[in-house]
Amino acid sequence: MRDGASSIETIQCKLKSPAWAEQPRGPIANYFGILLAALDELDKPAFEAAVARLRRSKLHPVHARTLELLAQRLLDEPATYVAEAVPVFIASGLADRDRIVRCIEGWSETEGLALEDVTRIDVIPRDTELNYLGKYSLRYSGIILTWPVGPARGLALWWRHLNAEFTFYHEVGHHVSGHVEGGQVEEQEQEADAFARSMLRRSRPVLMSVARAMLWPLMPVIKRAALQSR
Repeated sequence: MRDGASSIETIQCKLKSPAWAEQPRGPIANYFGILLAALDELDKPAFEAAVARLRRSKLHPVHARTLELLAQRLLDEPATYVAEAVPVFIASGLADRDRIVRCIEGWSETEGLALEDVTRIDVIPRDTELNYLGKYSLRYSGIILTWPVGPARGLALWWRHLNAEFTFYHEVGHHVSGHVEGGQVEEQEQEADAFARSMLRRSRPVLMSVARAMLWPLMPVIKRAALQSR
């Protein structure tokens, strides 16, 4: 990304590798997505051409899903911008886009939240095949937030929004802390969780105060259960 246009040819060459038809090993599954995202940021027409070519080529199913996820960038316009310049893209399969926009905009205004250098935020439908609620990539400073599908109301809807808000703060925590391997290193996950809790205390001070007062008597039990689960 720092090299700018001079790196476009290198990325295009790597995307032509026959390795993408094989079973991904190690970090190579993430690497494919990172190459595509970087090309999209550097040269939109080149990204579009790469997507069209890769769709015609033989890809492993993992890479094919990654390609289709990132190919949505060709169709989507930002639903909104937060922190003045960070675009938020919401997948077309999600209903009630206005509610999602209001949530993201509100969470982004939490005091102390740092979104500087985040390139984009993608909100996609939550899927049982995905093994994450949110994802952050240091390589291109992008955040992916999954959003539950299906109807919900009352307490269920409130809990859904609270869970999504915590996940959003958690991924921003990875960004703020400069984590490279979010979701793989326990210490980094704990640090991101601590950041998310601090943001919740600022965005929902009454709720967090009540929750702390109610859970305080149960803390010994909670800690003991956490230790036993490790």
